[in-house]
Amino acid sequence: MNPLAPSGHRTAPSRSRGTTLVEILVALALASLVIGAVALVFSATSRNRGDLERSARLLENAQYALDYLSDELRLAGYYAELSVVGVAWQAPDPCATALSSLGWSNAPFQVPLPLVGLRPADAMPACLPHQRPGTAAFVVRRLDVDRTPPAEATGAPYLQVSKCPLDARGWVLSSNPADFVLRNLDCATVADVRQLFVRTYFVADCDDCGADTIPTLKRAELDGGTIAIAPLVEGVENLQVAYGFDGNGDGTPDQWLDGPDGTLGPGFGDRANVMAVRLYVLMRSNESSLGEPAGPKTFNLGPAGFVAVADDGFRRVQTSSIVRLNNVAGPYEAP
Repeated sequence: MNPLAPSGHRTAPSRSRGTTLVEILVALALASLVIGAVALVFSATSRNRGDLERSARLLENAQYALDYLSDELRLAGYYAELSVVGVAWQAPDPCATALSSLGWSNAPFQVPLPLVGLRPADAMPACLPHQRPGTAAFVVRRLDVDRTPPAEATGAPYLQVSKCPLDARGWVLSSNPADFVLRNLDCATVADVRQLFVRTYFVADCDDCGADTIPTLKRAELDGGTIAIAPLVEGVENLQVAYGFDGNGDGTPDQWLDGPDGTLGPGFGDRANVMAVRLYVLMRSNESSLGEPAGPKTFNLGPAGFVAVADDGFRRVQTSSIVRLNNVAGPYEAP
């Protein structure tokens, strides 16, 4: 027998087993489920992050609007060294541009009010284009805190107050550098010259009117011989103002009103007795959000009461603050 001859018992050759189509389909289905779950988590996270960023931006803009208005109100009535003892307060048209129409006079002694509020029901000045119905506005008058060299005091109105007892006049309002000849206490050097600001703050229906419908806080400012309109903060949808009237002359608000009311007493009918302001600002996002909860919403806007807003998907936030009129209330403080 040939030892090299194959034996009678043979082993079947092994075969490698491949992946079946069913297994491939099952794996693909599981992978799709995992990828879908990851995509859902990522989408929800991204959406939540976007919502948080929009909410933070909305709150930041609302606080900026409130801070901007508060800073301006704290300076209302800053007339430098001008003494207003015995003055007859005036409330001239905030749209006036001529020097003779700004409410200033030496004889009789007249000076414009530091602050004049405009209620939503009041007739609004003609120089407030696209003013949003149902919102309040107010006019601030003050001097620039920075001095202007007399030779550069042109175009806009400027005020110079005399500190020298030998000067024939106590003050001069002009836009002509040659008029600023009043002197300091030494009666030798020229007194400070400061620009007069007349600024009306209001809410408009649009930022770039004709191109959008974004409600915007705007400022109408006396700029030389014209009234210049400047957008300040987009998204301000409503502005309401309550005024703290001092009825007993101690420099502290005794009654909060949306405007003067003489039926409550003589002090409450005089705008010169406003010592503080309470601001109510309603801010709206610029984009509608599908994730915003549906249903009507109301906001407490002080003098306007609870105001309902449309169910339009826009995010909103309401802020408020009390601002003391330092230049008005200061003289009433006990020494």
